[in-house]
Amino acid sequence: MLTGVAAIGFLLLLFAGALNLALDEYAKGALHAAVDEGAQAGAAAGGSLAACQAEAAQVQAGLLHGAFGSGVTITCTVQGNLVVASASGSLPSLLPVVPRVEVAATGVSVIEQGPLQ
Repeated sequence: MLTGVAAIGFLLLLFAGALNLALDEYAKGALHAAVDEGAQAGAAAGGSLAACQAEAAQVQAGLLHGAFGSGVTITCTVQGNLVVASASGSLPSLLPVVPRVEVAATGVSVIEQGPLQ
């Protein structure tokens, strides 16, 4: 009886760890999408940091609800003719014994120039 209870407890911990891993991978993909979309929006607007930041925040809020998105910040910069959106922070874990996962993602897009006249 005690062995069965211990086995079920172990399986629950294993399942929670696997679920946490799947959620972390989803969150990393969502952050990559947010920085890519933000950089593209900023570049399409002629290097607008406001457009980059707004688009990245909108995508992040749409894909990472609640606590999963709150520990990550996205910043936009212009470097030469590039708009660079960077995300960094940490993702929460489902169990207190599982450490928080540190994440970082970068999206880069070339600033679009108007046609030469």
